Formats: sequence, C-alpha cells, structure tokens
Amino acid sequence: MRILYMLAFLGIFYASNAQTIDRFSIDSGGASTTAGGINIVYTIGEVHIAERTTATLSVSEGFIVPQSVSIRVNPIVFLQGAGTDPFAGESSLMRDNLRTAAPVLIPTTSPYDSAVCDPSVFSVTGVNAIVDWVFVELRDATDPSVIIASQSALLQRDGDVVSSDGSTSLQFSTPESSYYIAITHRNHLGILSANPVTLDNTITQVDMTQNLNSISGGSLAVVQLANGQYALIAGDVIRDGQVLTTDYLNSLPAIGLSGYLATDVNMDGQVLNTDILLLTLPNVGRSQQY
Repeated sequence: MRILYMLAFLGIFYASNAQTIDRFSIDSGGASTTAGGINIVYTIGEVHIAERTTATLSVSEGFIVPQSVSIRVNPIVFLQGAGTDPFAGESSLMRDNLRTAAPVLIPTTSPYDSAVCDPSVFSVTGVNAIVDWVFVELRDATDPSVIIASQSALLQRDGDVVSSDGSTSLQFSTPESSYYIAITHRNHLGILSANPVTLDNTITQVDMTQNLNSISGGSLAVVQLANGQYALIAGDVIRDGQVLTTDYLNSLPAIGLSGYLATDVNMDGQVLNTDILLLTLPNVGRSQQY
C-alpha cells in the first residue's frame, strides 16, 4: 500500500511539474497533432529549449541539430603602394619587399585583429607570394553601413585575397545571400563593391582591379596603375578614411626609419621622401567612397 501511495504522489508531482518544450525552429517546418489523447509537437531544425525548475529539481531536455553554413569568396585587389615601381619584368604583379626583407617584416599576427598565420606562409615565392595583410568585410545588401561578418586575410602578389593559411579562398560562416564586399588596408583607402554580390558555398571571384563599374565610387575610389589595373589609394597613414595633410605631417618624423610602418606607403620597408612626394602628397584630398 505504501508503494501505491508513493507512485500516486510521484504521478501528481510530475504532472504538476512536467517540462514543456517551446517550439521554435530556424526553419518553418514543424507542426502538432493529437493521437489517443496525446498532443505531439515536433519541429524540423534547431529547437529552442525551455527549462523547468523547482526548488529541488531542474529538468532540461530537447534536441539540437547543429547548423553549419559557409560561403566562399575570392576577392582580387591591388594596392597602389606595392603596385608602384614593380620589379623588372613583373609589371602585372605587386612587389613583396616586406616579405623578402631579412628578417621578414610582415607580422604573423594581423594588424587588424587577433588572426595569425604560420611563418612558413612567407616562404612561398612567385605570383602567390604574400604582400601584406588586408581586412575583408561582408556588408548588408540593403544597408552597406552594416557589417555582417569580417576577417583578416592575406594578399598575394597577383591580387588574390586568401585566408590566413596563405592559399585557400576566404570562408565566412554566414547564410548564402548577397553582400557588399569591402576591403581595407592599414595605409590605403578602403574600397567597396559597387553592388551586392551573391555568395554561396562555391568560390565566387570578385575582381576589383579591372572595371570601375565594379567599385563603389568608380574612379574616385581607386587609382589606375601603369599596368592598367585599378588599385586602392595609398597614403591613409592614420586610417581615418581620408588622405589629408595630417597623413603627410605624421609621415615627416618617420623619414629614415625602417620596418613594418604605416608611414611606409610604398611598402618597401623604409620611410623615405619618395613615400611622401610620390604617393601621400599627390593623394591628399582623396577619401573612401562608402
């Protein structure tokens, strides 16, 4: 008899404290049905789980289906600094003086965030040799002032922007959709794609070196190199989206210094008069077009 009383008590306790799962799904799938007096609620996708707690008991149940979404993109850009005065016979490539310096001047940690690369990345030579770090943003298709996702990336001599492993295309864990693509550099003005680009899990190439119509602001946003390719504008030493006399004035005290410096706008590892006279000063008054 004591056992029957105990079972009755437990039945009443659990009936009054039973857990319910709030149906919430990232998909529109899901429904409810009744069979034999039992109401069944189900969802397709990832459920939101509601916990029920008493003074002495906490119960949680449900299921999670992990969602892995990834899109891939291969931007192509040139930097005016590294694209000016190219190596003999290599007019279609940017210089990689920061990589060929001894020791290598490009840091293994990005200047924009905490991203890192293996030092062996800088041992690659030829067209896929690394020029410098850049920063890539995916922006909202209806409001490009809204940044959806971003990451540091590496720029190769031929203009390919690749992941921090130095070779593979960029991947973002964001839904397949259309995005504006912005690319910035530590001493150049950033650029933005003229239109949203549809991205999915196949590699989409976005070339911003060949056609002014592919760049927001057109000729106001870039300069044309001697090889005909369009490039990010050099000289934004203080990274405020403009090339002003303050960039010029900040460069003067650095003349004669060497290293990985924002004032080294031609990216040869040294700050000389030529950085200022040939690049920074002629670009005074230019600004980002987004």
